[in-house]
Amino acid sequence: MRHRTLASVPALWASIPCPLSELRLDLVLASGQSFRWREQSPAHWSGVLVDQVWTLTQTEEQLYCTVYRGEKGWVGRPTPEELKAVHQYFQLDVSLAQLYHHWSSVDSHFQEVAQKFQGVRLLQQDPIECLFSFICSSNNNIARITGMVERLCQAFGPRLIQLDDITYHGFPSLEVLAGAG
Repeated sequence: MRHRTLASVPALWASIPCPLSELRLDLVLASGQSFRWREQSPAHWSGVLVDQVWTLTQTEEQLYCTVYRGEKGWVGRPTPEELKAVHQYFQLDVSLAQLYHHWSSVDSHFQEVAQKFQGVRLLQQDPIECLFSFICSSNNNIARITGMVERLCQAFGPRLIQLDDITYHGFPSLEVLAGAG
């Protein structure tokens, strides 16, 4: 199986209304909050979310998502339940426009820099994955942390799917990590 692009297989993508001012994948997924996302083709980010591999891309007004359901999984566009996980991960129920407006009214410095960083938001990550990523972050850079987290997943996480020459793994459970010693 190969990584999808919106142009190559549009029937397998679903969209969520989301303007760039509310989410910028290029800024958020490469920011160092999460270390599981890669830009596999221009403006198409692939990574693991809730033990499924996703590819995300966006236009000015829409966030497009496709999910890979594993070697035995059925092929089809993401279900409403699956899209809910993406919505929660990016906390899309929080209006950045309202927050930016408020923060700009109380902080002149924020008002100056906010225009350069529209669409930057906090991710609602799995707490265990977030904790272990934070532990790996001590005195490291994003590239090194990304490699450490990826090796942890390869060594102890469940194999999810292979796309092109990349094998994706879920984040290992606490039980698996506790038994790894």
